[in-house]
Amino acid sequence: MNSSNVSAIDLKTLLALNIHEIKNLMALLMLRLDAIKSENIDVSDSRLLCHRVNDCMERMLLLFNLQTERLSPSIEAHSPGDFIEEFVQNAIVLAAGKITIDMDVEQAPAYWFFDRDLVEMAMLNAMHNALRYAGKRIVIRATLDNDVLLLSVEDDGNGFPQVILENPIGTLSEQHTDGMGLGLFLAEIIAKAHVNKARQGKLLLHNKDAGHGGVFALQLP
Repeated sequence: MNSSNVSAIDLKTLLALNIHEIKNLMALLMLRLDAIKSENIDVSDSRLLCHRVNDCMERMLLLFNLQTERLSPSIEAHSPGDFIEEFVQNAIVLAAGKITIDMDVEQAPAYWFFDRDLVEMAMLNAMHNALRYAGKRIVIRATLDNDVLLLSVEDDGNGFPQVILENPIGTLSEQHTDGMGLGLFLAEIIAKAHVNKARQGKLLLHNKDAGHGGVFALQLP
């Protein structure tokens, strides 16, 4: 897959931005760990930071593969329902009882063809963002809509800033999105790596009515 088909942004710049985010996350993690005085203290925030650092490391590998044009999706048949159920169980652990995590797979197809590892990477990044901005609840869905699979993460926070809705990739250079822009860039690449009979996957973002949260979705043909 040629990354120039997705964005003209210099991948070396993206790598530098990713390293900068890792540095900031590690600094936060060290502060949190230094503050732990006993085994009974809540370590859920530190656990979430560790997962975000891991996300960044996985991004590094994906960006390297893009730089060398070695990104080749491994498309296989998977059960979207099983995928979401496992994903939700991991999200519940990360939420540590602070946010309610629900799932909706009633309209999910029995199986679909996609790269599980790449899709999970994109969904995890969306989940981490939702955990940071949600009020009380996150819903993770898998639905069949117009013969495409929609995998979505919906929160009840303030929603996406307008600048991200208008141009998710354009926010990268200014870094006003606290690392969110890079995750969205890679999610778009992952979505577009899924092609079926001339149809290409898409990243979809929108806010719910009355500012009651944002919805991140991968549309997979």
